[in-house]
Amino acid sequence: MKEKASILIIDDDERTCKTLALLLGKNGYETETAGTARKAVDKLQGKFFNLTLLDIKLPDMEGIELVTPLKEIYPDMDVIIVTGHASLENAVRALNGGASAYITKPMKMDELLAAIKKALETQRVAMENRRLYDAAQRELAEHKQAEEQLVYMATHDALTGLPNRVLFNDRLTQELAHAQRNKQKLAVMLLDLDYFKDINDKLGHSVGDKLLQHVGRRLIRLLRKSDVVARMGGDEFLLLLPEIARVEDVAKVANKILEVIRKPFVFNSHELDITTSIGIAVFPNDGEDPSTLVKNADMAMYRAKGRGRNNHQCYSVEEGKDAQESQHTDRR
Repeated sequence: MKEKASILIIDDDERTCKTLALLLGKNGYETETAGTARKAVDKLQGKFFNLTLLDIKLPDMEGIELVTPLKEIYPDMDVIIVTGHASLENAVRALNGGASAYITKPMKMDELLAAIKKALETQRVAMENRRLYDAAQRELAEHKQAEEQLVYMATHDALTGLPNRVLFNDRLTQELAHAQRNKQKLAVMLLDLDYFKDINDKLGHSVGDKLLQHVGRRLIRLLRKSDVVARMGGDEFLLLLPEIARVEDVAKVANKILEVIRKPFVFNSHELDITTSIGIAVFPNDGEDPSTLVKNADMAMYRAKGRGRNNHQCYSVEEGKDAQESQHTDRR
């Protein structure tokens, strides 16, 4: 069953209100009445009316002054001015304010019904266009959100939420270009958790996964906002430290990382002690492109493993070959 259009009659003349309500009711419209602007606003606060028949003279304000605020608050509601105080000036003011028609008393019922029908037909079109527009906007927003989600999934580690190798390389490329222009240093660190495999074997992968998440959070809290913490895979993390003043500063950061990782990890009734081995490569001395810097940081990390773990080592050309030859050993 088609829903009836609702009309609010705003007129201080009770006889006019009753007559209009009766005639409009016989023509299939639902009506309510208000004798003042204040009462009309109160009714509009609690219900949407498709259309308002508004007298130009009201006890508490000039009805024509009500047109603009009504249209601002309820843009989909049509307003038809019905008045016995006709003037060209008032008609222009009403129509400029947003009224859809201006009818003078004594009114012809056919003229009023035609104006109401035309206003409601225009309203239905406008509301349908708005509905289609809103639907299109929602679809675009959903499509954009889906694209952003795909990009996020392609550039972030699913377990920790950290950037993955793809995003890390992108940021490293950007920071290298910046460092070259400004003749600055930057550092790449590769962290490998010591004996992480033993935790997985003894306590299960769910505990190991939780530990990786906690390690990622500690690294983020420790480093600057401009630094990048990424998960390379397994139990390895990549760190990018741009705008490094001195190589010595990198060593200080590495020592802080060693210290923070040594602190026990407590979760799910487990208290885990773990250490990490850190390899460091610094631009421009240890490489001038992303792949070289990461590769050399990896070699330095192997050297840290070979020197007893739980330490950091900087890449050196002399020991690079030895580290490369030892990469067939267990990276526990």
